[in-house]
Amino acid sequence: MTTDLTNLLIKPVTSNTNTYEDALWARYKATGDIVIRNELVMRYASLVEIVVKKMYRVFIGKASLEDIISNGMICLIKSVESFDHTRGIKFDTYASIRLRGSVVDYIRSQDWVPRTVRDKSKQIEDTFIKLRETLDRDPNYGEIADDLQITQEKVETVLCDAHSYNMISLEELITDKLESFDIEDKDNQPAHALLLKKELKEVLAKAINNLSEKERMVISLSYYESLKVKEIAEAMQISSSRVCQIHSTALIKIKSSIKDYVNS
Repeated sequence: MTTDLTNLLIKPVTSNTNTYEDALWARYKATGDIVIRNELVMRYASLVEIVVKKMYRVFIGKASLEDIISNGMICLIKSVESFDHTRGIKFDTYASIRLRGSVVDYIRSQDWVPRTVRDKSKQIEDTFIKLRETLDRDPNYGEIADDLQITQEKVETVLCDAHSYNMISLEELITDKLESFDIEDKDNQPAHALLLKKELKEVLAKAINNLSEKERMVISLSYYESLKVKEIAEAMQISSSRVCQIHSTALIKIKSSIKDYVNS
Protein backbone atom coordinates (compact mmCIF):
# COMPACT_ATOMS: atom_id res chain seq x y z
CA MET A 1 0.00 0.00 0.00
CA THR A 2 2.74 2.48 0.94
CA THR A 3 4.64 1.70 -2.26
CA ASP A 4 1.50 2.39 -4.28
CA LEU A 5 1.03 5.73 -2.55
CA THR A 6 4.60 6.87 -3.10
CA ASN A 7 4.35 5.87 -6.77
CA LEU A 8 1.17 7.90 -7.14
CA LEU A 9 2.96 10.92 -5.70
CA ILE A 10 6.32 10.81 -7.44
CA LYS A 11 6.47 8.14 -10.16
CA PRO A 12 6.78 9.86 -13.57
CA VAL A 13 4.83 8.63 -16.59
CA THR A 14 6.95 6.58 -18.95
CA SER A 15 6.60 5.02 -22.39
CA ASN A 16 8.79 3.15 -24.83
CA THR A 17 10.97 4.96 -27.33
CA ASN A 18 12.15 3.64 -30.70
CA THR A 19 14.82 4.28 -33.33
CA TYR A 20 12.49 6.40 -35.46
CA GLU A 21 11.70 8.62 -32.51
CA ASP A 22 15.38 9.00 -31.64
CA ALA A 23 16.03 10.09 -35.22
CA LEU A 24 13.09 12.48 -34.99
CA TRP A 25 14.59 14.17 -31.93
CA ALA A 26 17.97 14.46 -33.62
CA ARG A 27 16.43 16.01 -36.75
CA TYR A 28 14.37 18.48 -34.74
CA LYS A 29 17.28 19.63 -32.60
CA ALA A 30 19.45 20.00 -35.69
CA THR A 31 16.90 21.92 -37.77
CA GLY A 32 14.31 23.40 -35.39
CA ASP A 33 11.67 22.37 -37.92
CA ILE A 34 8.19 23.28 -36.56
CA VAL A 35 6.60 20.38 -38.45
CA ILE A 36 8.86 17.91 -36.65
CA ARG A 37 8.23 19.67 -33.36
CA ASN A 38 4.50 19.32 -33.84
CA GLU A 39 4.88 15.62 -34.66
CA LEU A 40 6.78 15.11 -31.40
CA VAL A 41 4.10 17.05 -29.51
CA MET A 42 1.36 14.86 -30.96
CA ARG A 43 3.29 11.68 -30.14
CA TYR A 44 3.37 12.73 -26.48
CA ALA A 45 -0.01 14.52 -26.27
CA SER A 46 -1.47 11.67 -24.20
CA LEU A 47 1.03 12.50 -21.43
CA VAL A 48 -0.89 15.68 -20.69
CA GLU A 49 -4.16 13.92 -20.01
CA ILE A 50 -2.45 11.15 -18.01
CA VAL A 51 -0.57 13.57 -15.73
CA VAL A 52 -3.55 15.90 -15.33
CA LYS A 53 -5.88 13.06 -14.36
CA LYS A 54 -3.36 11.81 -11.80
CA MET A 55 -3.41 15.31 -10.25
CA TYR A 56 -7.18 15.75 -10.41
CA ARG A 57 -7.46 15.69 -6.61
CA VAL A 58 -5.17 18.73 -6.46
CA PHE A 59 -7.09 21.11 -8.73
CA ILE A 60 -10.68 19.86 -8.34
CA GLY A 61 -12.90 22.82 -7.52
CA LYS A 62 -10.13 25.31 -8.31
CA ALA A 63 -9.87 25.12 -12.11
CA SER A 64 -11.67 23.35 -14.94
CA LEU A 65 -10.23 20.20 -16.50
CA GLU A 66 -10.26 21.92 -19.90
CA ASP A 67 -8.20 24.86 -18.63
CA ILE A 68 -5.65 22.58 -16.97
CA ILE A 69 -5.27 20.44 -20.11
CA SER A 70 -4.94 23.54 -22.31
CA ASN A 71 -2.23 24.87 -20.01
CA GLY A 72 -0.60 21.42 -20.07
CA MET A 73 -0.42 21.38 -23.86
CA ILE A 74 1.42 24.71 -23.82
CA CYS A 75 3.81 23.23 -21.27
CA LEU A 76 4.30 20.13 -23.46
CA ILE A 77 5.24 22.29 -26.47
CA LYS A 78 7.76 24.22 -24.38
CA SER A 79 9.12 20.92 -23.03
CA VAL A 80 9.71 19.60 -26.56
CA GLU A 81 11.47 22.83 -27.47
CA SER A 82 13.76 22.82 -24.41
CA PHE A 83 14.46 19.07 -24.13
CA ASP A 84 18.05 17.92 -24.63
CA HIS A 85 17.84 14.39 -26.05
CA THR A 86 21.60 13.87 -25.58
CA ARG A 87 21.34 13.99 -21.77
CA GLY A 88 20.28 10.37 -21.38
CA ILE A 89 16.99 11.32 -19.70
CA LYS A 90 13.70 10.04 -21.15
CA PHE A 91 11.43 12.76 -22.48
CA ASP A 92 8.50 11.12 -20.67
CA THR A 93 10.25 11.71 -17.35
CA TYR A 94 11.31 15.24 -18.24
CA ALA A 95 7.90 16.28 -19.54
CA SER A 96 5.79 14.62 -16.83
CA ILE A 97 7.70 16.49 -14.11
CA ARG A 98 7.32 19.80 -15.95
CA LEU A 99 3.62 19.09 -16.49
CA ARG A 100 3.12 18.50 -12.78
CA GLY A 101 4.85 21.78 -12.14
CA SER A 102 2.65 23.55 -14.68
CA VAL A 103 -0.50 22.36 -12.86
CA VAL A 104 0.84 23.64 -9.54
CA ASP A 105 1.89 26.97 -11.11
CA TYR A 106 -1.50 27.40 -12.78
CA ILE A 107 -3.39 26.81 -9.53
CA ARG A 108 -1.03 29.16 -7.71
CA SER A 109 -1.65 31.85 -10.35
CA GLN A 110 -5.39 31.75 -9.64
CA ASP A 111 -4.70 32.92 -6.06
CA TRP A 112 -7.58 30.79 -4.81
CA VAL A 113 -6.37 30.64 -1.18
CA PRO A 114 -6.53 33.85 0.88
CA ARG A 115 -3.11 35.10 1.92
CA THR A 116 -4.14 35.04 5.58
CA VAL A 117 -4.89 31.30 5.32
CA ARG A 118 -1.53 30.63 3.62
CA ASP A 119 0.33 32.64 6.25
CA LYS A 120 -1.42 30.97 9.19
CA SER A 121 -0.89 27.53 7.67
CA LYS A 122 2.81 28.29 7.28
CA GLN A 123 2.98 29.42 10.92
CA ILE A 124 1.42 26.16 12.07
CA GLU A 125 3.77 24.14 9.87
CA ASP A 126 6.86 26.01 11.15
CA THR A 127 5.66 25.60 14.74
CA PHE A 128 5.05 21.90 14.19
CA ILE A 129 8.62 21.44 12.93
CA LYS A 130 10.09 23.49 15.80
CA LEU A 131 8.15 21.62 18.50
CA ARG A 132 8.92 18.24 16.97
CA GLU A 133 12.63 18.99 17.27
CA THR A 134 12.19 20.22 20.85
CA LEU A 135 9.87 17.45 22.06
CA ASP A 136 11.44 14.68 19.95
CA ARG A 137 7.91 13.66 18.92
CA ASP A 138 4.99 15.05 16.94
CA PRO A 139 3.25 17.86 18.88
CA ASN A 140 -0.51 17.81 19.34
CA TYR A 141 -2.91 20.60 18.43
CA GLY A 142 -2.94 21.94 21.99
CA GLU A 143 0.85 22.30 22.11
CA ILE A 144 0.88 24.06 18.75
CA ALA A 145 -1.88 26.40 19.95
CA ASP A 146 -0.01 27.22 23.17
CA ASP A 147 3.17 28.05 21.28
CA LEU A 148 1.30 30.32 18.86
CA GLN A 149 -0.80 31.77 21.69
CA ILE A 150 -4.06 30.95 19.96
CA THR A 151 -6.86 28.51 20.76
CA GLN A 152 -6.77 24.86 19.74
CA GLU A 153 -10.04 25.47 17.90
CA LYS A 154 -8.26 28.11 15.79
CA VAL A 155 -5.50 25.65 14.89
CA GLU A 156 -8.09 23.09 13.81
CA THR A 157 -9.97 25.71 11.77
CA VAL A 158 -6.82 26.82 9.93
CA LEU A 159 -5.87 23.21 9.15
CA CYS A 160 -9.32 22.67 7.66
CA ASP A 161 -9.26 25.92 5.65
CA ALA A 162 -5.74 25.23 4.40
CA HIS A 163 -6.44 21.64 3.34
CA SER A 164 -6.26 22.28 -0.42
CA TYR A 165 -3.33 24.68 -0.02
CA ASN A 166 -1.33 21.99 1.79
CA MET A 167 -2.01 19.53 -1.03
CA ILE A 168 -0.62 22.01 -3.57
CA SER A 169 2.31 22.79 -1.29
CA LEU A 170 3.30 19.12 -1.06
CA GLU A 171 3.00 18.67 -4.83
CA GLU A 172 5.18 21.75 -5.33
CA LEU A 173 7.83 20.48 -2.92
CA ILE A 174 8.02 17.04 -4.55
CA THR A 175 7.99 18.45 -8.09
CA ASP A 176 10.77 20.91 -7.27
CA LYS A 177 12.97 18.08 -5.98
CA LEU A 178 12.26 15.83 -8.97
CA GLU A 179 13.12 18.69 -11.32
CA SER A 180 16.39 19.25 -9.50
CA PHE A 181 17.22 15.54 -9.86
CA ASP A 182 16.25 15.10 -13.52
CA ILE A 183 16.72 18.49 -15.10
CA GLU A 184 19.34 20.47 -13.22
CA ASP A 185 21.95 17.70 -12.99
CA LYS A 186 24.89 19.70 -14.38
CA ASP A 187 27.18 16.68 -14.20
CA ASN A 188 24.89 14.84 -16.65
CA GLN A 189 24.63 11.73 -14.47
CA PRO A 190 21.20 10.12 -14.98
CA ALA A 191 22.17 7.17 -12.75
CA HIS A 192 22.86 9.58 -9.89
CA ALA A 193 19.50 11.26 -10.47
CA LEU A 194 17.77 7.87 -10.28
CA LEU A 195 19.53 7.14 -6.98
CA LEU A 196 18.37 10.45 -5.51
CA LYS A 197 14.83 9.78 -6.70
CA LYS A 198 14.93 6.36 -5.05
CA GLU A 199 16.06 7.98 -1.80
CA LEU A 200 13.18 10.47 -2.00
CA LYS A 201 10.69 7.63 -2.48
CA GLU A 202 12.13 5.87 0.57
CA VAL A 203 11.81 9.06 2.63
CA LEU A 204 8.22 9.47 1.48
CA ALA A 205 7.39 5.83 2.25
CA LYS A 206 8.88 6.12 5.75
CA ALA A 207 6.98 9.36 6.39
CA ILE A 208 3.69 7.68 5.43
CA ASN A 209 4.46 4.66 7.62
CA ASN A 210 5.10 6.99 10.57
CA LEU A 211 1.67 8.61 10.29
CA SER A 212 -1.10 7.69 12.71
CA GLU A 213 -3.63 5.08 11.63
CA LYS A 214 -6.27 7.71 10.83
CA GLU A 215 -3.78 9.83 8.90
CA ARG A 216 -2.66 6.85 6.81
CA MET A 217 -6.29 5.99 6.16
CA VAL A 218 -7.12 9.49 4.91
CA ILE A 219 -3.99 9.61 2.73
CA SER A 220 -4.78 6.16 1.33
CA LEU A 221 -8.41 6.94 0.55
CA SER A 222 -7.46 10.27 -1.01
CA TYR A 223 -4.45 9.27 -3.12
CA TYR A 224 -4.94 5.53 -3.67
CA GLU A 225 -8.74 5.29 -3.84
CA SER A 226 -9.16 8.86 -5.21
CA LEU A 227 -12.11 9.55 -2.91
CA LYS A 228 -13.39 13.07 -2.29
CA VAL A 229 -13.46 14.59 1.19
CA LYS A 230 -17.18 13.90 1.63
CA GLU A 231 -16.74 10.27 0.57
CA ILE A 232 -13.81 9.81 2.98
CA ALA A 233 -15.91 11.31 5.77
CA GLU A 234 -18.70 8.84 5.09
CA ALA A 235 -16.29 5.90 4.92
CA MET A 236 -14.60 6.86 8.22
CA GLN A 237 -17.84 8.07 9.85
CA ILE A 238 -16.39 11.45 10.77
CA SER A 239 -17.14 15.01 9.64
CA SER A 240 -15.73 16.48 6.42
CA SER A 241 -13.96 19.18 8.45
CA ARG A 242 -12.27 16.49 10.55
CA VAL A 243 -11.09 14.77 7.36
CA CYS A 244 -9.55 18.06 6.20
CA GLN A 245 -7.79 18.53 9.55
CA ILE A 246 -6.37 15.01 9.53
CA HIS A 247 -5.29 15.34 5.89
CA SER A 248 -3.58 18.69 6.50
CA THR A 249 -1.76 17.34 9.54
CA ALA A 250 -0.57 14.31 7.58
CA LEU A 251 0.65 16.50 4.71
CA ILE A 252 2.53 18.77 7.13
CA LYS A 253 4.25 15.72 8.62
CA ILE A 254 5.17 14.38 5.18
CA LYS A 255 6.48 17.79 4.05
CA SER A 256 8.49 18.06 7.25
CA SER A 257 10.16 14.70 6.58
CA ILE A 258 11.00 15.69 2.99
CA LYS A 259 12.43 19.02 4.13
CA ASP A 260 14.57 17.22 6.72
CA TYR A 261 15.88 14.99 3.93
CA VAL A 262 16.58 17.97 1.66
CA ASN A 263 18.38 19.92 4.38
CA SER A 264 20.51 16.92 5.32
